[in-house]
Amino acid sequence: MASPSQSSPVVTVAIPVFNSASTLPRCLKSAVGQTLRDIEILVADDGSTDDSAAVAEAWAARDPRIRVIRFQSNGGKPRAMNAMVAQARGEWVAVLDADDAYHEARLERLVACAEANGVEMAADNLVYWDAGADRIVRTAFDPASPPALVTKAGIAAHSDSYAEFDYGILKPVIRRSFLLRHGLAYHEEARLAEDFYYLLNFLVAGGRGYLVSEPLYTWTMPFGAVSRQWTLTGAGAWRYDYRSALRANEHYIGEMRRRSEDAVVAMLEARSRQYRVMIHYLDAQRAAAEGRRVRALATIAGHPSTW
Repeated sequence: MASPSQSSPVVTVAIPVFNSASTLPRCLKSAVGQTLRDIEILVADDGSTDDSAAVAEAWAARDPRIRVIRFQSNGGKPRAMNAMVAQARGEWVAVLDADDAYHEARLERLVACAEANGVEMAADNLVYWDAGADRIVRTAFDPASPPALVTKAGIAAHSDSYAEFDYGILKPVIRRSFLLRHGLAYHEEARLAEDFYYLLNFLVAGGRGYLVSEPLYTWTMPFGAVSRQWTLTGAGAWRYDYRSALRANEHYIGEMRRRSEDAVVAMLEARSRQYRVMIHYLDAQRAAAEGRRVRALATIAGHPSTW
């Protein structure tokens, strides 16, 4: 394997890991196999109780570009991401979730796109992968779509958490100097939609991005559209913590009000309404799955929007 450059690498790949020993090898293989060789790969094991840390350490022993950060307890993806950004040396920072994978040319193409268009961020289309069915379901959006700028003005049109494609699913590559200059960080209390709020902060700070339609990121669906199975990595079943998302959303409503970002506030208020519906829906679904049918029906009756 090539050794990392003595100067700053072009990209830092940040991989937050929690109980993902079964998928981490595929994830790391896609990172070390990038056509852009001048990268570093940070793996933050977030208090896993499986063999995730051992898997990461074994890969690090074979490739000097990999460094492992270990937490003794689980603090969530935002804490892990903030720790990795603080230690990053790359000109660009790219996120890669531990159950996902990159196309081999992803980093090379996205960095070239961002630099050619003079923007601070680049993101791409995604392949939706159903692990239980072992098949590709679809892409996040039409691969024939023209490339487009990602700006604050456009986020409201792509912030519907019910939609098949929401900006929160994007896994952007962001210029590290911009993150440091504006003090951008993940909200550490969030346990859902963390990437959405990170992107929102980026855009409100004046960042500009470029979205390409080529699907270069393979995203593992938490709940398979074909298999109807939950993935077994991370939090497993019931990993959609909409209560956490609602708390984070209310935090950002307050932040955006203080900044007089009225259009953003309106968008976030609509998102809060969607989160409340999903909280009641999943409460009813879980009660039904546990055989508590009366409780499930009472939840639905008390909140008709869950239908």
